[in-house]
Amino acid sequence: MKKFFKLIYSNKFFAFVMLIIQISILAAGYIWLEDYSRYFISANTILKILLIVYEINRDDEPSFKLTWIILIAVFPVFGALFYLYTRAGFISRDIHSAYERVQSKIKSYLIQDDSVIDEIKNDDENTASFVKYLNEYGGSPAYKNTAVKYYPLGDNMFEDMKKELLKANKFIFLEFFIINLQGKMWPEILEILKKKVKEGVEVRVLYDGMGCMTTLPRNYHERLKKNGIKCAVFSPIQPLLSTYQNNRDHRKLMIIDGRVCFVGGINLADEYINEIERFGHWKDTGVMLTGEAVAGFTGMFLGMWDLSSGIEQDNYKEYITISKRYGVSADGFVVPFADSPLDSVFVGKRAYIDNLNNAKNYVHIMTPYLVIDNGMFEAIKYASHRGVDVKIILPHIPDKAYAFWLARSYYPELINAGVKIYEYAPGFIHAKMSVADGDRAIVGTINHDYRSFYLHYECAAYMFNVPAIMDIENDFKETLSKSIPITMEEYEKFSIFTKLAGRIIRIFAPLL
Repeated sequence: MKKFFKLIYSNKFFAFVMLIIQISILAAGYIWLEDYSRYFISANTILKILLIVYEINRDDEPSFKLTWIILIAVFPVFGALFYLYTRAGFISRDIHSAYERVQSKIKSYLIQDDSVIDEIKNDDENTASFVKYLNEYGGSPAYKNTAVKYYPLGDNMFEDMKKELLKANKFIFLEFFIINLQGKMWPEILEILKKKVKEGVEVRVLYDGMGCMTTLPRNYHERLKKNGIKCAVFSPIQPLLSTYQNNRDHRKLMIIDGRVCFVGGINLADEYINEIERFGHWKDTGVMLTGEAVAGFTGMFLGMWDLSSGIEQDNYKEYITISKRYGVSADGFVVPFADSPLDSVFVGKRAYIDNLNNAKNYVHIMTPYLVIDNGMFEAIKYASHRGVDVKIILPHIPDKAYAFWLARSYYPELINAGVKIYEYAPGFIHAKMSVADGDRAIVGTINHDYRSFYLHYECAAYMFNVPAIMDIENDFKETLSKSIPITMEEYEKFSIFTKLAGRIIRIFAPLL
């Protein structure tokens, strides 16, 4: 039943409704309105041409343009209606304005220390240039005085999450795509949150309306409020009423006192810590930051909180600047960065491409999905053609069949370009990470797919010359030892259906 309601509230259901309307209108036009069919066809043709011309001239990713043009041309009524519903974004404009307003306020407290940029520049000018880009478009400065601990599994990170929550004495901010009421992980965290509320700690919980649709009761935020926990739901689901529901809050953040922040692929559900088995062994990763860089993630949370609660606050400074007190002596630099679907700056995608373009020796990637546009596709191949060792680990047991078929459709071109592809034999890879040359790494919530690059709110930590980067690389090597190398000989063994399905679905990949 939960899956049924999730479908009813989704854009897939809207697409189905539009397809039925398409068939009905065409039937009416040719059966009952035979005398006026030429007017109907003419009007439809004019609308089709106008939409296609408009789409061609949009400042957008070519893959999206091509997909929409095909839909409008092949399914004129359905394509036009679905386009106007999802692409015009009339309802999203107010949210866009509110987001920009809040971000502008928060950024006034996230000022880049120029001496930090100078230190990075002394090590690597290209990295310094990219860090300045992240500050401008990712919303946060580069920080030093920040310790990083890397977790190769959610199982490990969960234990430290609980320990740090118990130390909280000022505030706790949680922002997650999925929270599951059942099982071990969330109930144990919730008990700590209730305890901390009684001690006078401010607790805020923000979760995504779609991500938690089948894992939490619809009124769960009210239940948390009765326990003294402030709670907001990002974009609660309203069937067919808002295009904004296509843009989800995919972030996973836990911030404690402005001192510690956890970020990575790990949601608050038991499969992420292998308490239950879904799709074999669940491989996920994350980092704990302690020190000044926590300020950047605190600012991200406050911005999304205000957007979701509808109440803009003025006391950002007391939450953001407190991290300065917790600076620790640590090597390297950390840049918290966020990505938003409300602009045409694709920060997450460009961060991964920067690793590829600046690598001299290797780039190692873990991702659950490989559904990429031509720009990312070319960047991966170009790095390999330059002699860079590019390795990608993907799941061997998928969570979504269509995503698995899509990922495998890219294998032949990548393998022939010298990219080494592996599938994690024990199960499912949910980690989102890229490590280059032992001195640059990205760990966060950003998948290598269209949704993460263009449609979702995402976040990650960009790290330069941080000691934990070698822990990330060592974990990659350990995971590689448990993975199956996919050669062209292996690819040829895949079923005809898998190969064909992936190629066909690729046409509509930007809309999945």
